[in-house]
Amino acid sequence: MASSDSQTFSGFVTGDKQFEVPLYQRNYSWEKEHVEDLWSDLVEAVELDRDHYIGTFLLMESDGEEGTTRKVIDGQQRLTTLTILLFELQERLDDLGRDKVARKIRGEYIARYGTQKLTLAGDDKTFFKRTILENLLDDDREGQRDDALSDVKTDSPSQGRLLTTKETLQELLQEGPPDGVPYDDPAEFYIDFYEKIKSLPLLEYSVASRSEAARIFQTVNDRGKDLTDLEITKSYLMHRVSLLEDGDEASAYIRSIQDSFNEIYGSVENLSSGPSEDRIQRYHFIMWNPDWGVGYDDRLYQSHLEHVKENFRSVADVEEIMDYVHELERMFSLLDELYNFEDDGNVNNDRVEGHLANLFIAGRLANFYPLLIVAYDQFKRGSMDDDDFCTLLRTIETFIVRTYIIEQKSADTGRTRIYPLARRLHYNEKETVPESIDPIDVHEVIHRIERYTNNYCSDSQLESTLGDADVYKYYQGSNRLNELRLLLFTYESDLEIAEEDIQFHADEVVSNSKGRFSIEHVWPQTPKDGFGEETRDLVKEHTHRLGNLALMTPEDNAVQGNDPFSEKKEEFDGSKIRMLEEIFSNKEWGVDQIERREQEILHVIKDRWPNQYERS
Repeated sequence: MASSDSQTFSGFVTGDKQFEVPLYQRNYSWEKEHVEDLWSDLVEAVELDRDHYIGTFLLMESDGEEGTTRKVIDGQQRLTTLTILLFELQERLDDLGRDKVARKIRGEYIARYGTQKLTLAGDDKTFFKRTILENLLDDDREGQRDDALSDVKTDSPSQGRLLTTKETLQELLQEGPPDGVPYDDPAEFYIDFYEKIKSLPLLEYSVASRSEAARIFQTVNDRGKDLTDLEITKSYLMHRVSLLEDGDEASAYIRSIQDSFNEIYGSVENLSSGPSEDRIQRYHFIMWNPDWGVGYDDRLYQSHLEHVKENFRSVADVEEIMDYVHELERMFSLLDELYNFEDDGNVNNDRVEGHLANLFIAGRLANFYPLLIVAYDQFKRGSMDDDDFCTLLRTIETFIVRTYIIEQKSADTGRTRIYPLARRLHYNEKETVPESIDPIDVHEVIHRIERYTNNYCSDSQLESTLGDADVYKYYQGSNRLNELRLLLFTYESDLEIAEEDIQFHADEVVSNSKGRFSIEHVWPQTPKDGFGEETRDLVKEHTHRLGNLALMTPEDNAVQGNDPFSEKKEEFDGSKIRMLEEIFSNKEWGVDQIERREQEILHVIKDRWPNQYERS
């Protein structure tokens, strides 16, 4: 049976108790703002001399083990952060000569009799011990790190967050007593701060089984960081299983759910720069649920969690729940593979890797992730061949570049058209298809995307948009110069004789890696003396046109500035940027040269991202 106990943080942690974060729990996820919020709450509690309720902790004794080790089911983020805070606090007190208090903190909250009080899971385990707690075991001060934290290498996003928490707390403690907290002696503030942490009130729930934990977890949601939809789904499904099954059967199913979510959280870590976990669950919903529509009141995917819970509220078959969990796990794994695709030496995979790289450089993929996941699944299983998959990737890239990058349509443009394609392609391979779904194959998907592309950005629309005299302002004003760099780099690539001659990679140019890739005006924005009055008027009219823009690096400083073209040409001494070589091969620079170059760039862009629908 579950038991609960209201107590202080000191009573919760001290003594022979040890805590272990199970492998199936997600890794450390607090960001800097959550750490700063906790710090502010604690400082305010010291300043006003009042308690600060730290929340509920849900623990379970380790399976088949005796003793005082507890698995942390809920509360690991807070417990981990407070442990780091106490470690840094004792370091600060030790520096100030309060070694007795520092030693007491180490022995009661960090490591007792040579055993670490808190052990994290997975890849975080060793990193937490060696880097965050600096190999500190009880009173043994040897083996601590001398390296600067800025030199520490991390192998995962969660390790990066652990390191950020350590750095943040170090900095806050180094600043001394915060403004408004009246302490002449910093050490006295730190001691009172320690006493306040000791007295933090909390509620501890201890359970003996996974099914009990699942039931209680449904009522626990007082973390410093709100639960994600995915975490709520996990706890809800475990809760449903605990209601449908008893004893060992319930525990076995819950263990399976936990194992699946362990794999899901692993994929989430690998997708740290990709879509959020809640968005990925929404993408799965788009494929899994046949009932949503594109009407304003029918877009159930906008509140997918509510409808997932509603679906399983009436389900009496545990296997249906498990099917959903395993399919969700597979979907996260597929996106992980897709997002981190690696060429295995296979020629066809090399093609796929290239197309995927281009897609991710272009970005703006949110509306296409469901379709990409379905298509990649079919490609991986061999039911979609290499040519069709690569054609689909090229078609999606063309839609994105023409619709979002060139025409700068809003982020939701095409969403109600693209989402249904993912579901219809998904059901194309299913034996049982709901009556509301009309499956289609990849060729029809490609054809429809080409038609949508033509609707949003035909060749004539493209020429009108990029032929605008203020194309630089068009991108600068919307803070999207990275997209203009993509268009210019495409032209730069076309100027290269062979791919191996390309001096820079697309991703570093588009992202302006290390601030090295600027967009400069050949005719300057602010002409210096040397321009005649008539030329000045022409410069003002044509300076922001696409044909007057070029990529430059810091090494091309002779080209920058407001000098006339003749002076720039005289100073020009070669460049790794091929388009600069082309520009300064001209004897003079004026409207004719700008217009001719503009047409050449537009031709390359249309050829790189062709309107196949218009050409068919």
